[in-house]
Amino acid sequence: MTQLTPTLAKGHLFRRKLREGQMVSGAWSTLGSPEIACLMARAGLDYLLVDLEHGRGGLEGLAAQVQALAGFDTAVMVRLPDHDAGSIKRILDIGANALLVPQVDSAEQARQVLDAALFPTEGRRGVAVGAIAAADWGYAPAAYFEHANDALTVIAQIESPQAVAALDDILALSRLDGLFVGPNDLSASMGLFRQFDAPAFVETFEQVMTRTLAADKVFGALPVPGLGLEELAARGAQVVPAGSDQTVLRAGAQGLVAATRAAAAQTGETT
Repeated sequence: MTQLTPTLAKGHLFRRKLREGQMVSGAWSTLGSPEIACLMARAGLDYLLVDLEHGRGGLEGLAAQVQALAGFDTAVMVRLPDHDAGSIKRILDIGANALLVPQVDSAEQARQVLDAALFPTEGRRGVAVGAIAAADWGYAPAAYFEHANDALTVIAQIESPQAVAALDDILALSRLDGLFVGPNDLSASMGLFRQFDAPAFVETFEQVMTRTLAADKVFGALPVPGLGLEELAARGAQVVPAGSDQTVLRAGAQGLVAATRAAAAQTGETT
């Protein structure tokens, strides 16, 4: 039996959880810190979502986080900075287990990303398995090439009316694992920025969720007012990153300040 590399083992585990219908726990990594990534993964997260579209840090930061999480089962999902085949290739070579693809407006765009992300004969990803970190630094080139496609999760973001109009064609791509609604971008593109209770936005969100689940694909979204983590989970969403390194740190710092001020006020009242 082929011994899987750590990258492959994590990728297979994560994809199996999704195929079994599990809701996976995850959070955004936006600061690019490997130390913070470890702190978050140690809590038991199923995945950490490294944001290269809006977050800090580039490929070097991603590589540091992948290495930092090597001893955890936590999968590394990466939100791509763009659709460039070169970016996709290097991100996967570093050891990403899953891709979140922003601003997919058509089936052709999604198809091009899949083409860049999958080895031949399913795609056209460049083969450098004798050297890359994902192939255990070239110690397991054959195993990585054989299993990399099956160990990779690819989820496209639906963020515009154009994407919604092309939904059936996008969902028809058999190798695309799921869809993810970016509510801020979708509402903004509809001229309804953060009007999450607007009938047109609600109807559009519902349409994407319903059709994605009906196609037996993974559905994910950011939680928003009226569509929180619990409600999304109850309705079948599996990928709902409900926090980030920034929000956790911010909330912790704010709680510390509030607790200190409350303690100081209480001391002042009793002296």
